Amino acid sequence: MAEPIAFVTAAAPNYLAQVRVLCVSLGRFHPESPFYAFLAGDEAAERAVRDLGVRVLPLRDLRLRGLAGMLLRYGPKEFCAAVKPALMLALLRMGHSCAVFIDPDMLALDSLADCLAEASAHALTVTPHLDPDCTDGREAAFERSLLLAGMFNGGFLAATNRTEATGFLEWWQERLRTACYEDVGRGIHFDQRWLDLAPGYVADLHILRDPGINAAYWRLPWVRRGSSSGRYLVRGLPLRLFHFSGYNPARPGEITRFRPGWLVESLPQAAELFRHYRQRLLEEGWNEHSCRPWPWGELWRLACGFRSVRRELRLLLPRLRRRWEARTGGPGLSAAPLAASGGDQQGLPLEGLRPEENGDQRQQRSQRDQDDPGQPEPRHDLRIRMQDMRVSHRTPPSAI
Repeated sequence: MAEPIAFVTAAAPNYLAQVRVLCVSLGRFHPESPFYAFLAGDEAAERAVRDLGVRVLPLRDLRLRGLAGMLLRYGPKEFCAAVKPALMLALLRMGHSCAVFIDPDMLALDSLADCLAEASAHALTVTPHLDPDCTDGREAAFERSLLLAGMFNGGFLAATNRTEATGFLEWWQERLRTACYEDVGRGIHFDQRWLDLAPGYVADLHILRDPGINAAYWRLPWVRRGSSSGRYLVRGLPLRLFHFSGYNPARPGEITRFRPGWLVESLPQAAELFRHYRQRLLEEGWNEHSCRPWPWGELWRLACGFRSVRRELRLLLPRLRRRWEARTGGPGLSAAPLAASGGDQQGLPLEGLRPEENGDQRQQRSQRDQDDPGQPEPRHDLRIRMQDMRVSHRTPPSAI
């Protein structure tokens, strides 16, 4: 029989050290709950976590529709975010009653038992960036950024095996198949902005308001360390699960890339937490694992190059059309027959193309072809002048 609660994460090969640190820290407080991981890599990546008892989920078990397109479309960050709902569904299919997704760049510092009990009683559990104590006006800029990035943070999610939860995960998985990237101007912030629609789709949605769960740089001003216990606290409650969002161990003095210039030493109460986390990463092989490449990198870079060229063409073609119409006096495009001698050397002959026909002409030609199928088609010599981009055959915009 499967364990009631199971944890799962997703990581690229260069995040193997983070996965190991998360697994060990969760195991200290919840040894009874299995820890699953999707590792985008080869068998070497699996061997790197096998000694910790991590249950590796292979890609084939995720039942991803359109997998080839996702590998072409997404890099490591986008792909690992896009498989979150598929991972949670996989755990529920295995028989676990509650699937808990946790981002790999987290550290468990205290028991999650109370929070897991809450999550197990609801269909879907999410964590907000803000809480009622943040309404003092000091975070106005951060509040505006949440209007673009999303109200809920995708680093911690829990779902139980209920119809409305699995239905939402399936819907979310389908949306992330093609829309899991960074384009806040169009309302897309990886997997996260889609969670803003969860209250409409899931009636039994639980907002976990414990400030110690999925706390990150936005709650650092309230992090303290107890003088007697040595435990980290946030607003007087235990700091249970800290999210090192945007932290780069190669730049240990900076808190997060999302707030440039914010230094660890400016927060004496939290500085030791960052030093401890970096030391744990180094002990788990960060120097070695951080250099591991994305296994589908060449394919992805090729697709990125193609998309870049396509974007440039989309910008160029309207300008060419306007120039074209200005020279020809209108949107209609006329054909110029080749001279008998072969025409000017700048022209390219295109044989066999038919000039534009109206409906009556097409009907007459069709009837003529049926009456005398042996009659050869009239041939027309058309040219494209490469110098002034004058073309003789109109191409519908949908084909560009």
